[in-house]
Amino acid sequence: MIKIKDIPDYEGKEVTIQTWVQLIRKQGKKLAFLSLFDGTASVQAILRRQELGDEVFEKLDLISRGASVTVTGVINKDIRAPSGFEMKVSNFEIIHPSDENYSKEVTPDSSVDVKLNKRHIVFRGPKTSSILKFQSHVLKYLREYFYSKDLEEVIPPLIVKAQAEGGSELFEVKYYDKKAYLTQSSQLYLETAIFSLRDVFCILPSFRAEKSRTPRHLSEYRHIETEHAFMDFEGLIEFLEGMISHVIDRVIENDGEILKMWDKELKPLKTPIARITYDDAVKLLKDEYDIEIPFGTDISDAPERKLIEHFGEPVILHNFPKHMKPFYHKIDLDNPEVTRSADFLFPEAGELIGAGERETDIESMRERMAKMDPPLNEEEYYWYMDLRKYGSVPHSGFGMGLERFVMYLLGVEHIRDVTLFPRTVTRLSP
Repeated sequence: MIKIKDIPDYEGKEVTIQTWVQLIRKQGKKLAFLSLFDGTASVQAILRRQELGDEVFEKLDLISRGASVTVTGVINKDIRAPSGFEMKVSNFEIIHPSDENYSKEVTPDSSVDVKLNKRHIVFRGPKTSSILKFQSHVLKYLREYFYSKDLEEVIPPLIVKAQAEGGSELFEVKYYDKKAYLTQSSQLYLETAIFSLRDVFCILPSFRAEKSRTPRHLSEYRHIETEHAFMDFEGLIEFLEGMISHVIDRVIENDGEILKMWDKELKPLKTPIARITYDDAVKLLKDEYDIEIPFGTDISDAPERKLIEHFGEPVILHNFPKHMKPFYHKIDLDNPEVTRSADFLFPEAGELIGAGERETDIESMRERMAKMDPPLNEEEYYWYMDLRKYGSVPHSGFGMGLERFVMYLLGVEHIRDVTLFPRTVTRLSP
């Protein structure tokens, strides 16, 4: 028993595969073609009545698209076949039939809502399932890079009492007789681990109760985060440029077939990535595109895309006014009105990474916590403040959404298309 992806190793040999039927095409009563997909690859199978006999050949009448089958046959090279190989079938057995309405569940003309309601079926094809495979590969490449830099993976809690970023973008949950939240970010807890392990990362879900309906927002997403002891802002930027370059290089090296499926021509990252300060970005948008951004407010999705278009490549937006960032972002000593923080803006994804050096001045943190809306209760953060009291060091970290990274790497325009079951303002099913 082999997997379809291994078929090239068995040219001229008889093998057995267990798989699903993607397509059935009959030519008269003596010849049929099956497109088979087992989750690893696809192959075309040829069935001839003369070679199989009437009893086996007529089993084709019992199956529909989606049926699971065991197929035995000889592997032959065929440059006309999509995979470069075909299978000459000598026997097949039905594992489980499929309802004949399978093909009607989702069609190319189905609405977005139908495709989302039938997500469990949509992902059964070679192209759509390639998203899941690609995500797995990207996570592998990220971990490769992290381990090559001596980071250790840790697992912070997802149910939290202290908010990471404050505001109204929180999912509140009842935790026995207390109020708790689903985490917006694992950053605060991840920072505690640098005192044990120096450099750490986590890859976990994060939750944002944003009422955003843009093509790049999810209410639940996979969050890649790191924290580094003894690392300043410039060291973090260098780390991130290396991380993105590593993943892109590995994708180009190993995932050409998936890139081809999605018509993406991915090129190595040009480093150093272009940079622009928040102040200069606001001025550029006004002067070049007549887009007015009130100073001290977020640069939203459309203006971000203008900045990317202007540079023609990814760009780092940095030095945000201090009131725009949470209390843990380091204030720039050369300009106390801004923070040593950055957003990485990428095509398709928009804001891909939020990064920055962490504040170590307790009084500065207290002052800013009091000014947040609503103000943060320092007592709930006693453990976090202890990190500054007992041997703090310069340290930095970042957060990146996996789904947005995949959007950029594959050139996909909507985040729902790179998510197994998207959770958004309007969708909680299936």
